[in-house]
Amino acid sequence: MAQYTCQRCKLLLVIDDSLQGLSNAQKHLLTLSYGQRPNEDHPKDLDEYPILPAERVTLFEEASKTSGSKPLVSSKGSEALHIDDGSFVILEDKKQPSMDKVSVSERVASLDNIFSILSSKYEIDYPVCTDCASTLIDELKQQFEQMTKEKDTYVQFLKKLTAQSGPNRKKAQDSLSELALLKEEETKLLEELEKAEKEEEQLTQQLVEVEQELEDLENQEKEFCLQKNAYDLELIEFVNERERIKASYEYNLNRLDSLRKTNVFNDVFMISHDDQFGTINGLRLGNLDNVKVSWHEINAALGQLALLLATVVRILDFQLDGYRIIPMGSTSRIEKYRKDRNGSISKQTLDLFSNGEFSIGKIFTHNQLDAGMVALVDIVSQIGRKLKQLDESNDLPYKMAEDKVAGYPIKPSARSSNEEWTSACRYLLTNAKWILTYCIART
Repeated sequence: MAQYTCQRCKLLLVIDDSLQGLSNAQKHLLTLSYGQRPNEDHPKDLDEYPILPAERVTLFEEASKTSGSKPLVSSKGSEALHIDDGSFVILEDKKQPSMDKVSVSERVASLDNIFSILSSKYEIDYPVCTDCASTLIDELKQQFEQMTKEKDTYVQFLKKLTAQSGPNRKKAQDSLSELALLKEEETKLLEELEKAEKEEEQLTQQLVEVEQELEDLENQEKEFCLQKNAYDLELIEFVNERERIKASYEYNLNRLDSLRKTNVFNDVFMISHDDQFGTINGLRLGNLDNVKVSWHEINAALGQLALLLATVVRILDFQLDGYRIIPMGSTSRIEKYRKDRNGSISKQTLDLFSNGEFSIGKIFTHNQLDAGMVALVDIVSQIGRKLKQLDESNDLPYKMAEDKVAGYPIKPSARSSNEEWTSACRYLLTNAKWILTYCIART
């Protein structure tokens, strides 16, 4: 058998056995829709209902007595709503089919149909349990009692109105006058309302215009903010660029000051001494018995000295008499020019380098270095005299005469000892540094 739930409390229900084998007549009685009882106060409504014949009424009363059933409607006030088991007379069909012959699905479908019809005809959804049915009956009783009280109130009010005397003309006139005044006041109020509505329309139109103007101002403000942001961004970029240029300018100024203070010639031609040796850019010029200096280093030092003198000549814009310096590193040379009696000029190239061999086959090469050293001393002497012309107080620290510097021979082959030639070279470098210092101060 299908399971049913109470449509009010949603609990499972157990269908009574009497509902599982209903006949067609029983189904008809359960689903029968009763109309409203006609009002006895209106005879016209009574005429609309058919009148049962007397014999049918007599037959119904006899059947009710013989069956021992209770009357359909109780004579006691609110108890008329209670319908017990004797509310209907169940008559057996002559040919009732056996319960076993009716299928379960048919019984379920029949019950579902009955519950659907009952739910559609009444305000209560079926099926319901016994407790919920009792609760519904109590609620209906309360509604009935409330409606009975309202009916009594209306009846009393109707009786009161009926008991009153006829209409009072004076009161009626006063009421009509008051009604006319109220109508006039209503007309004035309607006119004022219409005027207020027109003012409201005008104010609404003004409000729309003001809102539109406000929207335009907001758009202008947004555009102004965008322009301001763009200007601020451009200003920030400009300030950053200005600061960058300013920093670069200050850096360049500092760099320029540093470069101005930097003695380029002292950095390029750094003349110093190392014990008994005179050095130029760290290259020793000379030789000692206990300290042997390679001729590669000596040749490089002579090349640096030749480059120094050529630079000084160019700075002083001075033309050497009979010489031209050709700085070529470790193979530097000096070109010597002579005029003969006929006025022709001859050129002789003097070396400022040597391989240090003193064999008979190399004597000529060594004599070339001697001549180059003598020419070097003569060039320094010419520059010294030029400085003397520029400044009378400017004298070289060591005197030079032909092939000697401070009394020491400058020729490698004419030295009596290595110390003498090394001293001559050191004093020669000292005079060159003096000349370089003057040129730096002059420029």
